[in-house]
Amino acid sequence: MKHTLLFLFLFVFSLSVAYAQTSFSDRLSVKPLNNKEKIDLQIFPNPATDYISVTKNEVVRQVMVFNLVGRQMKRFEAIDGEKYYVGDLPRGMYLVQLLGADGQIITTQRVNKR
Repeated sequence: MKHTLLFLFLFVFSLSVAYAQTSFSDRLSVKPLNNKEKIDLQIFPNPATDYISVTKNEVVRQVMVFNLVGRQMKRFEAIDGEKYYVGDLPRGMYLVQLLGADGQIITTQRVNKR
């Protein structure tokens, strides 16, 4: 009886492995921005102490600051000409992500906080 059950189990398992389908892709698709012109956004000063600013801020809707582990540390609604306070963050390297109107990522840049 044990041998029969073991045989049945192995037979069913081998069928499931034989007919299972797995596919992988090494391609990454990137959705371009709607406008054709290249947007040159800069986050300054870098390294930052208390505030960061963004050039040509009219296309940016949100500024998000992440630590290198990926935890969101700050989130700002973008206003043209505004300075964003980061003085309460610990020293270290951060990723600043700029998002457009539909939540699309425009760019992500590294900023060193001193």
